[in-house]
Amino acid sequence: MTQTELTTLLAAGVLRDLDLSGRELKGLDFRGCTLENVTFDACTLTGCCFDNCTLCRVSFRKAALRNCRFRRAAISWSDFRYSETERATFEEADIRFCDFYRAMLTGIVIMRKSRIADTSLYYTYFGEGVNIRRENLAGDKLLQQDYDKYRQFLVEWNTNGTGVRKNDRDNQSAWSPDASLRSRWADAEEIYKNLNGLWAGTGFLRDANWAYVKGRRMERRRMLAQWRGTPPARKPELAWKIGTNLLMDIMFGYGESLLRMVATYVLLVLLFAYIFQGNASLPSYLHAFWISLKNMAGVGSEQLNGISPLVDMLNVLQTTLGILLTGIFGFILGNKIRNQ
Repeated sequence: MTQTELTTLLAAGVLRDLDLSGRELKGLDFRGCTLENVTFDACTLTGCCFDNCTLCRVSFRKAALRNCRFRRAAISWSDFRYSETERATFEEADIRFCDFYRAMLTGIVIMRKSRIADTSLYYTYFGEGVNIRRENLAGDKLLQQDYDKYRQFLVEWNTNGTGVRKNDRDNQSAWSPDASLRSRWADAEEIYKNLNGLWAGTGFLRDANWAYVKGRRMERRRMLAQWRGTPPARKPELAWKIGTNLLMDIMFGYGESLLRMVATYVLLVLLFAYIFQGNASLPSYLHAFWISLKNMAGVGSEQLNGISPLVDMLNVLQTTLGILLTGIFGFILGNKIRNQ
């Protein structure tokens, strides 16, 4: 296709079923156009504008995008695998069912108010200056967390109905949808932990802490998915890791939830008060509660001394737990203050 023919199509506002692979395109204005089944594979696009465009099944695979704009664009079922995007803007763009596998975004890439839904960010590299935030992830979740949508993404789009997926060397990949579905929790864990590192390094600590918690929860889901295929000899170790992961989430929210921390503290006070009431012949549950609360703060009570070895042991255990929980509470509170 000649430059004149392409310019004519741009004036008409609709481009369909075009293969522009391997070309150098500079300064083209696609604003407001509809692009369907258009291929820019291995292209170099410089200074091109896709503002307010509708892009459906558009492939930028292995393309280099420099100073391009996708402001307020609606991008769906589009392929950005192996692409390199530098100094671009996706501000207010709506991105759905797209694949950014091994895509590199570097320089100043603006993502403000963009919405990324049902899109794979596996092995996506976000360089310094890319301002992706938690608010960009629609529904506060990744594609890999939704089985049905991820299967649709893998089977119906990623193979494009042919069952063939090419790798970065244009050879048929050994990839399979079933294998990707089986590893979806591990993939989600890795994405969240990468986002945690990205946001922690750029000072977005609230976003980083949120991604950390999500990553730990995906880690638990990944271990649960591995349970069936784990040899019997290794299952006790895996069970311990799953159990401690779950306990840390329930009790402390992995060190990020003051509410869970306070709830854990109160429940322990109530539990030990109930035990003491039944084993120490205290006049009332309220009195037992007061003694239990003092124990948590490391203040002993004469009324629990010398009653029985069991009560003595529980007394020491509660005091130890109280000191530990107080330290954890200080750590969580410090994190919350630092993140404000």
